[in-house]
Amino acid sequence: MSMEGRGMHTSEPLKVAIIGSGMIARYHATAIAATPGARLVAMAASSPARASAATAEFGVPCHHTVAALLADPAIDAVTICTPSGMHAAQAIAAARAGKHVLVEKPLALSLADADAMIAACDAAGVRLAVALQRRTDPVFIQVRQAIASGALGRPVLATVTIPYIRDAAYYASAAWRGTWALDGGGALMNQGIHLIDLLLWFFGDVSEVQARAATLAHAIDVEDCLSATVHFANGAHGTIAATTAAAPGFPHRIELYGTRGGIQLEGESIARWEVPGIEPVGLRTGPAEAGAGARPGGIQHVGHARIVADLVAACREGRAPLVDGREGRRALALVLAAYESARHRRAVGLA
Repeated sequence: MSMEGRGMHTSEPLKVAIIGSGMIARYHATAIAATPGARLVAMAASSPARASAATAEFGVPCHHTVAALLADPAIDAVTICTPSGMHAAQAIAAARAGKHVLVEKPLALSLADADAMIAACDAAGVRLAVALQRRTDPVFIQVRQAIASGALGRPVLATVTIPYIRDAAYYASAAWRGTWALDGGGALMNQGIHLIDLLLWFFGDVSEVQARAATLAHAIDVEDCLSATVHFANGAHGTIAATTAAAPGFPHRIELYGTRGGIQLEGESIARWEVPGIEPVGLRTGPAEAGAGARPGGIQHVGHARIVADLVAACREGRAPLVDGREGRRALALVLAAYESARHRRAVGLA
């Protein structure tokens, strides 16, 4: 159901509600406020006390239940900022209520749930977007364009390194953190999925993964260290290394090599650009700060604002969002295949 299909004019703002009131909800609220064409109108929190606190902080009504929020016909779209294990049920309920959906990463914790979310939004005619916002960064857009142009030649090797730190206080800050049931995984699922998404966006689908995982430094159920080798459908090879136990926390790195050139990225900056015939335009260079590698809040809201703006445009234009449910599913599939490989100590193919 597009904005026009709901009897709205394109000049009207997309009226957005946030489900959840934790740290990431603040990023979404800031992003919505920074986006022309979007307006925050309501929230939902997990308890009356949290709802009262959210109303005071954000200045909009905050419902005590998701059902009450979804019953409001004035709401056009919701952003889901709850623990990952809640995403699927809430997104499906929102779609059935006729709301467009922006869901925080990861899309879901199983492919069955991801498929159910996609199907529900398709059936309702609403948009489903995923907050894998690094695709909106000008640095990464130019990297993808360079690779797509063939300037690197045949892709041969890609490496992703995620040497993050999350301390005991981080995992103790919410009961769902570090659990399989609601976090769905550790260093790869929670912290690493943004970089997994970029890896697939740059080099294409992975055909096989072989991984090892361990919990080395935290009292949590999920992994805090994982390493994997991947084989891409185009024949290229790759490696993934992710941890939340690398004190004091370092910027992530992506390296992409082809038969005619290569690119090395650190954080959101270019460390080295060797692309014949193409010069990067207006890009950041030099040493990168640790950012999210050192602290969960070490990201800017600008990426979320671009994702919200894209959702507004997708609703108005009747098109898929930049990172829709099917794109979000690709990164989830690779993470889940890596976990399956680590559990069974064998290579796992991706269909």
